[in-house]
Parts: sequence; structure tokens; C-alpha cells
Amino acid sequence: MATRRKSQPSSKHAPHLASLVANIKESLTLLKIHEKAAGSGPGRKVGVEVLNKSAIILVVASWEAYVEDTASSALSFMIEAGGRHNVFPNNVLERVANKNQGLNSWKLAGDGWRQALRDNFSEVLSTTTGKLNTPKPAQVDDLFLKTIGLSQMSKNWYWKGRSNTKCIAALEQLIELRGSIAHRVQHANKVWKKDVREAAELIGRLGEKTNNATHAHVVSLVGAAPWSTVKYVGLNK
Repeated sequence: MATRRKSQPSSKHAPHLASLVANIKESLTLLKIHEKAAGSGPGRKVGVEVLNKSAIILVVASWEAYVEDTASSALSFMIEAGGRHNVFPNNVLERVANKNQGLNSWKLAGDGWRQALRDNFSEVLSTTTGKLNTPKPAQVDDLFLKTIGLSQMSKNWYWKGRSNTKCIAALEQLIELRGSIAHRVQHANKVWKKDVREAAELIGRLGEKTNNATHAHVVSLVGAAPWSTVKYVGLNK
């Protein structure tokens, strides 16, 4: 396994995580607009909460894209670097085989298994991250399990000062907040700048854990690394 690097993710060694961090930072520019419009001093700000709500929506959208891109790229790497279908865990192979019975079994001949695995990814994606208010932990787990055989991705989400249980709860609450904002702009509770900053930090850290867990899984099956592991160092580095 590659050695962890003590630097911010770059496109060279963790492209999807680098994109996630860049997208989160872009979302945080809305807070700068907020401060320019209403100032940074204490007190209730009028007419600018919509910027905080928009930032929440963008942060969650960045997470959703990141999950999809990471799983998709891991799948493609396993297909190409593995070179054979049996590098995939049995649960994935059984799922694909069950979808290609009878005349459809001919689709698996030759290199047909490659496309069958990609078709499986598209099908799973449409029923997980494609659903309303996702990707929550359960949907992320489902996507990685059914497409590349990585079981319980969300179990990797914890770090010093935040347990796995709290990480999962925080992500669920964030995505529920996004859904509430998206479907009812007049959200019952106020959305503050600190809520946006906390959301950004949460997603950044979850990105690191997801990147490294996927890396370890792919290496264990294929014997080669799709990208490097990284150490998250914050959004201000």
C-alpha cells in the first residue's frame, strides 16, 4: 500500500479527492459574498441566509459527485488492471451473473463481462445515489458493495474526536438538511455560516476516509493501486 502523504490532495495522486476539496472551497466562496453583503460582525443578518443554504446544497452535491466518481473509477481500474472477471468478489459476480441468464449469458462471452460490470454499476447507481436526499451512509454502502464488493464503506468514517456513530449521524443530518432546503426554501431552522463550515469540514474528512478505504480494497484484489492514499489536512492548507 502506498505511504500516506502529509500534504493536501493533488490531482496527481488522489484526483477525485482533489476535485472534492476544490469544489468544497468553491462552495465556501458564498460565505465571502455573505460577509461582503452583510459584514462579519455579530448580530442577525437579514436577506443573506439564502447564501448559506445554497452553500449547503453545493457541498452535498460535491459529495454526491465524489462518491460516484470514486466508485466508478475504482471499477474501471479493477476491470483494466485486473484483466479478468475473477478479481471481483463473489457477491458482485453473482449479481452480474443473475442479470445475464439464458440468452443474456452470451453477453458475458469474451470481453462481455467488462460491459456487464459497467452496466451493473449504472443500475446500482440509479437506485442508490440517484434517490431523493442521497447519498446517505446506507446508499453509499450499497453502491460500493454491489459494484466493487467493498463492504460497509461507512465503517471507515471516524477520526480523533469523532466516532463512527457521530460521523454517520452528521452525514445523515446534513443530507436531510439539503433535502429540506431544496424542497422548501423557507427551511424551518436557520442555516448559519458555522453550519456551512462544519458541513464542508465533514465532507472533506469523509472524502479522505473514502479515498483510502477504496484504495486499500482495490489493492487487496488487484495488487495495484488506483491512486495514492492521502492525509486530510483541512480546507485552509
